[in-house]
Amino acid sequence: MATRTVSITSVMVESKVEEIVRFTIHQRIQHILMIVSFTMLAFTGLPQKFNTWGVSEWWVNFLGGIEMVRNLHRFFAVVLLADAVYHIVYIFGGMAIRKQPLPLSMIPSLKDFQGMYQEIRYFVGLSREEPQYDRFNWREKFDYWAVFWGTPILGISGLILMFPVQVTRFLPGTAVPMAMIAHSDEAFLAVAWIFGSHLFFTHLSPGVFPLNKSIFTGRIPVTRLQEEHPLEWKRIQAALAVAQPEAVAVAVEAVPENITVPENIAVEAELPGNPDALPKTPNNPPNEIA
Repeated sequence: MATRTVSITSVMVESKVEEIVRFTIHQRIQHILMIVSFTMLAFTGLPQKFNTWGVSEWWVNFLGGIEMVRNLHRFFAVVLLADAVYHIVYIFGGMAIRKQPLPLSMIPSLKDFQGMYQEIRYFVGLSREEPQYDRFNWREKFDYWAVFWGTPILGISGLILMFPVQVTRFLPGTAVPMAMIAHSDEAFLAVAWIFGSHLFFTHLSPGVFPLNKSIFTGRIPVTRLQEEHPLEWKRIQAALAVAQPEAVAVAVEAVPENITVPENIAVEAELPGNPDALPKTPNNPPNEIA
């Protein structure tokens, strides 16, 4: 049967598609667990770090005393560690069970440093061209990998502080004050970055103020995708071309990253790279046409 290729742009105009699924339900759950646990760890940890401040004493008393604050801190620490395990199982479980490819797009590359350099030049007025990003920009990758180096530091040091007697049975006593310094400083650095950078660029920037709802709904407006991730948008245009409803095949010239194909469309692909990168089923987000 003949194959007809149509630009996805025209299809979106005809079908009034305004959003694309960007995050799966598992990714959204993981992020919500991260938000809740990290926020509560900050609200119960910082008063202990700055315990001589009047506002810290008021907050500790408001929460029910220092023992309650410590118990809350330990509980949400367990939630954070469980969330980290959940994420790792999700990645490798998807590779083993659902045959999903390794998410290489999250691994930093030379293009990220070039994008950061170009972005700085653009912000200070040395260039009129904004950097062109694919699925993730350098700030999003930095946020992601910061969790990977921060969580082990906080987790290991936190466990040492929770069980100092047991730990010093096989480690020198200096391990406890070292853990205190590592835990305290890494936590303060994480809080400073999240509230000073991540929240601003993610939720307070003009394009999404006052709240970026994508991580909660899982969907991103097409207009925002075109603006913030133009290279990803071009890949979607090249990879997904939707014909008339009665059409049964679409020629695909480029391989996308986990793009869901509508159920009434079959896919023919000329694969220049990894054939496993092309979705095998019609229900495998992200990204999917909403």
